Amino acid sequence: MIIPYLKFRVIIILLSFVSIFIIIFAKTVELQVLERDKLKAKADNQHLKTMNIIPMRGSIYDREMKELAVSMEVDSIYAQPFRIDDAGKSANLVAAALSIDRKELESKFTSKKSFVWVKRQLDFAKAEKVRKLNIQGIGFVKEGKRFYPNPQVASHLIGFVGVDSKGLEGVELGYEEYMAGTSSRLIRERDALGNEISLGSLRQESSKGSDIVLTIDKTIQYIAEKELFKVVANSQAKGGMVIVMAPRTGEILAMANAPHFNPDIFFEYKSPNIWRNKATTDAFEPGSTFKVFLLAALFEEGAARADDLFFCENGHYSVADRTFHDVKKFGWLNLTQIIKYSSNIGAAKAGDRLGKERLYRYIKDFGFGAKTGVGLPGEVGGSVPLLKEWSKVTIGNISFGQGMSTTGIQLLSAFSAIANNGYLMRPYVIKRILNGKGDAIEEFRPSVIRKVISEETARRVTNVIREVTKTDGTGVRAAIDGFEVAGKTGTAQKPDFSVGGYSSDKYVSSFIGFAPADNPEIAILVVVDEPSGEFYGGAIAAPVFKEVATQSLAYLGVFPRGMGTTAQDWNTRVKGAVGYPKDRIAKSLYITQKEPDSLDWERKDFSHMPDFSARTVRSVLRLAREVQIEVRILGSGKAVYQKPLPGEKINHGQAAEVWFK
Repeated sequence: MIIPYLKFRVIIILLSFVSIFIIIFAKTVELQVLERDKLKAKADNQHLKTMNIIPMRGSIYDREMKELAVSMEVDSIYAQPFRIDDAGKSANLVAAALSIDRKELESKFTSKKSFVWVKRQLDFAKAEKVRKLNIQGIGFVKEGKRFYPNPQVASHLIGFVGVDSKGLEGVELGYEEYMAGTSSRLIRERDALGNEISLGSLRQESSKGSDIVLTIDKTIQYIAEKELFKVVANSQAKGGMVIVMAPRTGEILAMANAPHFNPDIFFEYKSPNIWRNKATTDAFEPGSTFKVFLLAALFEEGAARADDLFFCENGHYSVADRTFHDVKKFGWLNLTQIIKYSSNIGAAKAGDRLGKERLYRYIKDFGFGAKTGVGLPGEVGGSVPLLKEWSKVTIGNISFGQGMSTTGIQLLSAFSAIANNGYLMRPYVIKRILNGKGDAIEEFRPSVIRKVISEETARRVTNVIREVTKTDGTGVRAAIDGFEVAGKTGTAQKPDFSVGGYSSDKYVSSFIGFAPADNPEIAILVVVDEPSGEFYGGAIAAPVFKEVATQSLAYLGVFPRGMGTTAQDWNTRVKGAVGYPKDRIAKSLYITQKEPDSLDWERKDFSHMPDFSARTVRSVLRLAREVQIEVRILGSGKAVYQKPLPGEKINHGQAAEVWFK
């Protein structure tokens, strides 16, 4: 009986050893195979200290590949205190070269650490001063530093990066994952107590980030900003925005905000609010610009015609507990006149005829109350009251653009659907993303969201809003010689959130339009926030639209009606002009011939308009002084069109326009 018992104990012990061995083996496999990388990382974290070196971010370009944001390699200076012989003397020399505090630097040089930063991202001249000191223990590493070649252009759209070269606003923030690049790492060793004991190697693992190509055109952006800053300064306004869009594609050609900030020194501005791209992040009540969408809904539903009459109550119209007002005392107006003269009462009555269900449906179809998906961070969708909350007062208010809110990009996108035969396009600012070889890794193309109204309705709406910029219309100051302009003014009181209701002295003035009306190339929204003195959209915003549209169309090569786009059309245009010599007929709309060196022909007769074709801006201005006329320059490059035409009779001091391409 004893032997079987011993055998049993031996087996149990043997099985125990086997089990323990299996457990140890399994744990060994787990530690050395399955969790090897994790544990190695833990060990490295305990014994090594890693410092990331700022990589080269991808560049940002406009649609013509002009640089808007670039990164350059610059020197950053570090010190290894244990290798510096005379900390005091070294601190004096380096502090003088870099214009930094000597005591703080000496404290770093006497530190027990093996590595300290002296100064990061230095310009070349200062780095060279320190390099020439040739101090043992002072080293240099290359890091990427962000520069904005034209900091006055599109700063709100582009955004900026922080000291660690990470995007903080705008495109820099929204496309950080593409542009960031991969950092190199500076490795330092530590002992068991965490003290740094030596400087390890610099592991070069960096790679440049991807480049971003915008839909923005730098020249049109400059034009928009120039005119916006001018009106904001002249009207002492709080701020404003101008957005320029290609209505057929949804491409944003310009997105300007005021006031301006410099992204190179963004930290010097007291209020972060100045950094916001208000075209996408701030909602406002659209005011009378919204009447265009009411009109579209009325036409599409067959609820009214352009010549239908509405009685406008001589300027006062009570609905429930509210009274609607017009600037002027209108009696009977047809629907076209309601839009042309911007009657709130007429719009309220037209909206009542349409009904809240149909009006609400078209508001949503035009994209109000939802983000556009323009591709920029911080976009908001505005607000539209829920249909169940609508009353008779709500219908009236919304019919003339009160009681709801929209963003600039949302409003212009919706309006562009009128210019685009009823198709609502998704607006976008990113054209393509390029890898290090210049190949497109992602490309963005025009995208139709939905068809909101029929082509016929879009045409009828366009015909009505053309009248706004004609004689005695509210937007007559937006009219452009030689072009038909379709647009609408807006003057909205700002809500007063402190006491409720609307402010009596704070307004948002706006104009929205497209040109040419019969073949739209550009759609433009101008918004001026809280102008002082004159505040009507037709007086404040409409002239800005005119200037931006006129200069942008000239730059794009879109010329007034009657001017051809071929050499034959151009020659036909100028051949019959009185006094125009046959041997001076332009051979091409876009100049290929050398600019004439002689002004002999023009000097013979100062009573007729000289020929400016093929000349540079400087040459035109020089000749204009000789014949004593005032010239307005539009565009840049070589002269391709002028008004008056060559050979037409002129008077001294007469004003002329010359278009360049």
